[in-house]
Amino acid sequence: MTQPLLDVTDLRVRIGAGDAAIRPVDGVSFHIRRGETFALLGESGCGKSMTALALLRLLPQPGGQITGGSVKLDGEELMALPETGMRSVRGGRIAMIFQEPMTSLNPVMTVGAQIEESLQQHQGLRGAAARQRVVELLDAVGIPDAARRYGEYPHQLSGGMKQRVMIAIALAGDPDLLIADEPTTALDVTIQAQVLELIKQLQRERGMAVLLITHDLGVVSGMADHVAVMYAGKVMEYTDVKSLYADPKNPYTIGLLQSIPVLGSKTKGHRLETISGVVPSLLNLPAGCLFSDRCSDVFDDCRRVAPKMYRVGKNHLVRCLKYA
Repeated sequence: MTQPLLDVTDLRVRIGAGDAAIRPVDGVSFHIRRGETFALLGESGCGKSMTALALLRLLPQPGGQITGGSVKLDGEELMALPETGMRSVRGGRIAMIFQEPMTSLNPVMTVGAQIEESLQQHQGLRGAAARQRVVELLDAVGIPDAARRYGEYPHQLSGGMKQRVMIAIALAGDPDLLIADEPTTALDVTIQAQVLELIKQLQRERGMAVLLITHDLGVVSGMADHVAVMYAGKVMEYTDVKSLYADPKNPYTIGLLQSIPVLGSKTKGHRLETISGVVPSLLNLPAGCLFSDRCSDVFDDCRRVAPKMYRVGKNHLVRCLKYA
């Protein structure tokens, strides 16, 4: 078996100290191969974005700390790199599209200047060569009249255009791995589809891997090869996308899939399925299974014993005592 591009093992993050400390990422493991799309799926607050920030060692300060685990990029341990080494990785070998393009772009810099910053840092380009490359990148992400847009400011662009600029900034370092954190947030449905198709097209052309962070099951089914379902800081299920949709194992995953609205006469007049209760507070997690307070299949041991990940197929792992 070939070495994965990114290999994450037992990653743990703590925010805060003492009784107020929370663990938004608690023993997360997964790997991503070159050219594939891997999705982290789950509700808001489950630890998806914090996992991505931990990979880049960009945890909120003060108080954010990686307390354990390993993150290897092509076999190199990123947790052991000095900060100077991580600067070349961030935006270079690993690039990230952040959730909100409206707030991620600098409002007082032209979009061309913001892309040039990344080119100078990771490609050493300056002057006319950098400007030409910026125009090429803007054109590559589908921005019309790229030479004119070079000198415009973020407020002059639509939401979809801003997201395309964010993708251009990410591509400036020619990354091996692109992290897309909810890349279609706040965009209308038509623009969402265009942005997702753009990411797929760029991935095919460049051969880069994509880590997709989302709560949207439709996006996962159309984009991902493998998926990890997260809940309250832990991975609850890990498999390929076809297996997840055809034969979900964890009750939480089953609940998510059942909550998808379906068009058709069979559902007319039926109430939408929901998962009862709410995600537990990270300050007050259940003693046993994290999902035990909301699970319809719960039994006594679930409230006392924290389940491990159990293998239920060649490439299918599930955190549930039913499979112990």
